[in-house]
Amino acid sequence: MAQVVHEYLIPDGIGPEAIKERIRERVPCAEDPAYEVTRRFLDSFDWRLHLAQATLEERLETGRRRLLWRDSRTDASPCAQPGDREPGFAWDLPEGPVRSRLEPVLGIRRLLPLLEVHSRVQPLRLLNEDDKTVVRLVLEDNRFRDPTRDREGPLAARIGLFPVRGYTADLGETARMLNRDLDLEPARRGVLSEALAAAGRRPGDYSSKLDYRLDGNQRADAAAKELLLGLLATLEANLEGAKANLDSEFLHDLRVATRRTRSALTQIKDVFASDLVADYKTRFAQVQQITGPVRDLDVYLLDFDGYQACLPAPLRPDLEPLRALLTDRYDGLHQALVAALEASEFRGLLASWRAFLEAPVPERSNLRNAMRPTREVADARIRRLYRRVRKAGRAITPDSPPPELHELRKHCKKLRYLLEFFASLYPQQQVGALVKTLKKLLDNLGRFQDLAVQADHLRETARQLHAEGKAETATLLAMGALVGDLLDRQRQARNEFPRIFADFDAPAKRAVFRALFPPAPQRGQSS
Repeated sequence: MAQVVHEYLIPDGIGPEAIKERIRERVPCAEDPAYEVTRRFLDSFDWRLHLAQATLEERLETGRRRLLWRDSRTDASPCAQPGDREPGFAWDLPEGPVRSRLEPVLGIRRLLPLLEVHSRVQPLRLLNEDDKTVVRLVLEDNRFRDPTRDREGPLAARIGLFPVRGYTADLGETARMLNRDLDLEPARRGVLSEALAAAGRRPGDYSSKLDYRLDGNQRADAAAKELLLGLLATLEANLEGAKANLDSEFLHDLRVATRRTRSALTQIKDVFASDLVADYKTRFAQVQQITGPVRDLDVYLLDFDGYQACLPAPLRPDLEPLRALLTDRYDGLHQALVAALEASEFRGLLASWRAFLEAPVPERSNLRNAMRPTREVADARIRRLYRRVRKAGRAITPDSPPPELHELRKHCKKLRYLLEFFASLYPQQQVGALVKTLKKLLDNLGRFQDLAVQADHLRETARQLHAEGKAETATLLAMGALVGDLLDRQRQARNEFPRIFADFDAPAKRAVFRALFPPAPQRGQSS
């Protein structure tokens, strides 16, 4: 499919027909049959294609359905492949050029419809004195429809120019004619961007990443409410997708927002009343409990192909009964999750929590940190947690039991959350480097724990299947081989820990921490 090299907007009140006649008055042309096309634009909930400067459209015209991928970072023509079904996950598409580009960008997220653009297209061919086509041109009369918000309306009509090989000069002259003689303005943005703006959509309006702009002199209780309101918005944004099971990342982001909420409540100390903190900490812990079983199965099912790949080829098919069992369990657990998320208790939690967060902070507070500057409180808490992580990490020896590494992981998570909560108060590059190093340590500790949990779960599942007579011997043997592989990888993660922690605890990184989070002058207050 050829790439449009010039695109112009037709002013309101003129219309494609009038412009077509003005072109005819200046240039010989032939008119091809008009047709209608519907373009359904797709992206993930977290705008992965937009962030990669790409677009994907499902194009319906003359009875054909095609998928078109465009990369705005290059001048390459869009790539296309037939689409015989509604796109969902990248792995559901047939092999082809669109799938090969989409898969690494989309990952495990589902494609969701952004909006539709319906166009009546009139092709023209501009001719030279020999009646040869020298430029191809299309006039589009466009409308948008946003089915998710029940909105629709007109968009600017457009003219697109397509080159014909060997007639580059004619293309340039046509562009000058449209701009100079017909006074048409070049299109500064694509039809998708225009349609999103007309529909009131803002690309990138959702991200699970924290992006606060805090004032270091702001009261700490007000800053804490600002942080927690952002986390509540993230939790609420993912509710419907989690209940509909659109993809696993909705529940993942909901759980991360919940975990961050509990961490903020407990780590930004003495800004809220202790009884309120205890109450909401307990209630959000219950949210973690009701969402945990489904998330655990999400992880197993997402990793299942990887599990099989770890086994010798003859054993891989023997794991399929386990996949079927996990899928059956998943359906029942997800139904229970939906019921819990729709229950009055959960809705009441969100309503009361929002009411508290949106209420203004009291003019005066007796709580120790409530009225202190945010930067001062952040410095002290981060400094204290950093020392705790270093002390716990240095105490780990080759003989340390797994619970000690688990405790270290919990300390690391708390430190990471604080660094991310208050990142806007510090130099971005330096804090980003510290978080990156901390993430490596967390990844190592997470692998160590998760592999052990998965191995234990598989052993328990195998025992249940054997006791109930629901698995063939071959499946149980394959599960045993998988448990062995998981434990081997756990040992590997354990052996990598000293090197990764040493990088985190390196003198240069300690110097950065000391410079960023210095002790406050003695004022008779602690954090």
